[in-house]
Amino acid sequence: MDIDYVDITGVYSLVEELYHKTTLETITYRFLHPVADITHIYRYLWSRGCRSFLIYYNNKPIGVIDITPCGNGVEVAVLIIDSYQGKGLGKYVVLDFAQRLKNMGFAYAIAYVAPENSKALAIARKIGAEVICRDICFIKYWLSDKDKEMCR
Repeated sequence: MDIDYVDITGVYSLVEELYHKTTLETITYRFLHPVADITHIYRYLWSRGCRSFLIYYNNKPIGVIDITPCGNGVEVAVLIIDSYQGKGLGKYVVLDFAQRLKNMGFAYAIAYVAPENSKALAIARKIGAEVICRDICFIKYWLSDKDKEMCR
């Protein structure tokens, strides 16, 4: 698959452009509630050490990955725009970017997902992530078996 990532941290125009291609449902799944001002949210995220990467598929922007380091792990949020959902790109991006996170030195990735977001939960389960759901679903994916065993 021809997937690439470009760090767009601090580039509000690219984030706004991407989110204009999504539905309110997709935005709600990404932030766990509706968001009216995307730039306000990203201003906050970036001020707290978050980095954002535009996902390119066949040289077209199709989504964004936001990562925020936390200890030896990283919180991750992935958004694929609606017109590219259901094509297997989400799972591919998650696995591909997981290798990049491992190369960055992270031991695990975590994510918070709405229980109604069946696509994201299905991807998490298919890749072997730990999924715990209550009011919100907590996902933890160990980037290597070695790190998993060391932390047990």
